[in-house]
Amino acid sequence: MDVRRVISGIIHVLRIVCRWADCRPAYGPSTTIYNRFNRWSHRDLWGRIFATLAAQAELPGDLSMDSTAVRAHRSAHGENGGREFRPSGARVVAQPPKSTP
Repeated sequence: MDVRRVISGIIHVLRIVCRWADCRPAYGPSTTIYNRFNRWSHRDLWGRIFATLAAQAELPGDLSMDSTAVRAHRSAHGENGGREFRPSGARVVAQPPKSTP
């Protein structure tokens, strides 16, 4: 199988964030695409490829990030269940015991 097709298939799956099984047939069997990605990841091949590409690229002098590029999940504001009314400690102490000894 052509390595370029496999790499294109891997990039396609990672870019559109789909399941490996949903990879287009033009890239070859999805199991081959997944197995090669997995094998190459364990060998740190992707890290070496990206390090080589980054070393060859020229970075611009100014970089910026817009808030439209950073998104938080809708539940990222805090714990589940939202806010509840919780009485202060003084009110809890003043209540009579709820059970008898």
